[in-house]
Amino acid sequence: MRYMQEENTAKAEEMRSQALTLAENNTQKADAQMELSKIYAKQGKKSAARTAAKEAANLDPSRTSDIYSMIAGMYMNSFNDCKGGQSVIKDRAIYIAAYNAYQRAGDSAGMAKARAQFPSKEEVFTEGKQVGETLNTGCWIGETVTLATRD
Repeated sequence: MRYMQEENTAKAEEMRSQALTLAENNTQKADAQMELSKIYAKQGKKSAARTAAKEAANLDPSRTSDIYSMIAGMYMNSFNDCKGGQSVIKDRAIYIAAYNAYQRAGDSAGMAKARAQFPSKEEVFTEGKQVGETLNTGCWIGETVTLATRD
């Protein structure tokens, strides 16, 4: 899309929103939602990007794998933005959320990449946590995950 190439994300967003209202079927709506998702991601609106992507998956379930791999990638790339630095377990919880998204996508390579970043058994023990506990990732991801370890 021309506006994205020109880095005019506001105009691109406007045009894609208009395309969404003009779409005649769910496939076209899903296309527009995915374009909106990409625009939001480029603007740094990660939560809005995820919402638009999930809506595209609802409209066209055949895209679920690609969409959840994209969402997982956004999670993986958010570590530095989301880490609080007070708890290794909480900081690394985003990788568990990424793993879950890769799992939903059926992306075993992505799952392995995410799992390699899970907390270690030693880190879980040191923080007095238990495998199987639930915790919230916080940040824009805001997902509740079940604590697991990489080893």
